[in-house]
Amino acid sequence: MQFRKNINALRALAVISVVLFHFKIAGFDGGFAGVDVFFVISGFLMTGIIFTGLQQQRFSLLGFYASRARRIVPALLTLCIAMLIFGFVFLPLDDYRDAIRTIKSSLLFSSNFTFAKGGSYFDAPLHENWLLHTWSLSVEWQFYMLYPLLLMALYKYLGAQRAKNALVVLALMSFGASVFLTKTNPVFAFYMLPTRAWELIVGGLVFLFPLQLGKRNSTICEGLGLLAILASVFCFSEQDLWPGYLALLPVLGTALVIYGNTQSIFSNNRALQYTGKISYSVYLWHWPLVVLLYTCGLLTSWPHVVGAIVLSFVLGALSFYLVESRATKIGSAPKTIAKYASYALGAVALSAITSSVVKDYPAVRFAYVDYGQPVYTSKLYSQECYPNNHAAADCKLGTGKVSVILFGDSHAQSTAAAVQLENKHAALSWARGGCPTLQGFEMHDKELERQCQAFNQEKLEALKNSFHGIPVVLFSRAALYSDPSRTNSYRVFFPEINHQDDSSFAETYKKKYTDVVCSIAQSHPVYIVKPIPEMPFSIYKGLNMHRRLFQQTSDISVPLSEYEKRNRFAISVIDAAAKHCNATVLDPTPYLCPNGRCMGSKDGVPLYFDDNHLVDAGDEQLKGLFSEVME
Repeated sequence: MQFRKNINALRALAVISVVLFHFKIAGFDGGFAGVDVFFVISGFLMTGIIFTGLQQQRFSLLGFYASRARRIVPALLTLCIAMLIFGFVFLPLDDYRDAIRTIKSSLLFSSNFTFAKGGSYFDAPLHENWLLHTWSLSVEWQFYMLYPLLLMALYKYLGAQRAKNALVVLALMSFGASVFLTKTNPVFAFYMLPTRAWELIVGGLVFLFPLQLGKRNSTICEGLGLLAILASVFCFSEQDLWPGYLALLPVLGTALVIYGNTQSIFSNNRALQYTGKISYSVYLWHWPLVVLLYTCGLLTSWPHVVGAIVLSFVLGALSFYLVESRATKIGSAPKTIAKYASYALGAVALSAITSSVVKDYPAVRFAYVDYGQPVYTSKLYSQECYPNNHAAADCKLGTGKVSVILFGDSHAQSTAAAVQLENKHAALSWARGGCPTLQGFEMHDKELERQCQAFNQEKLEALKNSFHGIPVVLFSRAALYSDPSRTNSYRVFFPEINHQDDSSFAETYKKKYTDVVCSIAQSHPVYIVKPIPEMPFSIYKGLNMHRRLFQQTSDISVPLSEYEKRNRFAISVIDAAAKHCNATVLDPTPYLCPNGRCMGSKDGVPLYFDDNHLVDAGDEQLKGLFSEVME
């Protein structure tokens, strides 16, 4: 197919948008739309190759697969081998084996299925995955496998024109599924081919239904298209449901630019042309650098971010010249397919062997040093825990008479040491991880829901009938259960609400939480602890990674504004319940977030066990927070 400068410039625009979005550059909150631009481009080019070949009766299915393998596999294989070596030296065992699993699924072009099991693309846990970005390659490859077979069948049995019309119908069906599932099953809609196919087919329709435009109209067409793409990049964010109908903007914008096909400042820009040429390799190499900064707590450090962005393009250029451009045709299509398939499968086998070896013989990783994880169980007090039917931590902390009761999810357990710093007597800790302090809710995990309901009911009854006058301190990782933007198994919903829209959900959540607080407050002084700040990743892992790579200690923190944004609704619920029930609110942020930043570590010592549970060092930072409770 003839080289088109406007398409190459579109590639540049797409990869720049994605890179700047991933590196958290302000203003590029919708940069993920660059992937949608890539999809449209791929659909246009692939349709052109296939349909032209069918019309000229010279299309080779094996030749098509061989050319796609030659284009995609070498650079991807190089990245995966590099990650295999990097992980062998620097990653903890569990993380390394997770990375190996991702390497295998990426080389088998099934990583979109793997990541769909892990939740939303925008959720923090997936941001620790070194090859998360390969999901889009998997979608494209699956499309490449099926699309030529579909077009060949349509062309043979329906003819050229009806085949084109059939593609229009398929695009509409896929778009409809995307709109519906983006609301009902957003994870599937984001990662899977059936809800992404319409974007690629739209590119194909641009080829199949060309427009004869004059110079003026072509310029207008390109201008409107670029405006639509840029509006997507600058106006959308990860809070928007994607792809759904919103993806129409960058998809149609890309289609308009391709239709325009002008010799403009945009298409003739040398920098864009060069960036477009190396865009695939840049896309491959930039994300591991994002994860590296993210894991080391450096994604907010401008010098490191700028350096990593520059390095992304340098590595992309090296990959292009040393790998991509040297992947020349080596013979017949079957030989080419066999060669790259053997390379990919060989790398998969090597990865599997490596995973088994490091599991059974960890000493082979001689260069890796594990600096150790903080101890979860506090050493600041004695504790005696009792068996129960709810998989909960039902414990007596300290000795003597019970002077305070801690009630909530796992934060009631991990923050207990901070309470005991102020408590001369004993405390009861009633903590069931993953359970909101509510009644009458449902969860997707029905076993967890059953245990939470039973645990809450049991403890609320105990508070109603016993321990009268003893202060009760409520803990909760509230945003985990109440934030509609967080897709996880802990998010609650309410059966009495027919339509789980944000306003009705918020009203119901607030009422049910207030009911629980008020029921406790009838016979106990109630203190509600605002959510403990969450870190974006495991703190000790981040500190260790930074130490191993840079041979120095650097503390990790997040902006207080990020905490306030994440917990805005949860805090409003706490404040409303406290006011209505005459409870007292305790705010941990003055202790954990001095100078506008929430500490994940202090002087190189982690304050968290993982990304959200405090350890003794973190609890000691809260000294003074609970003094009012013990008065």
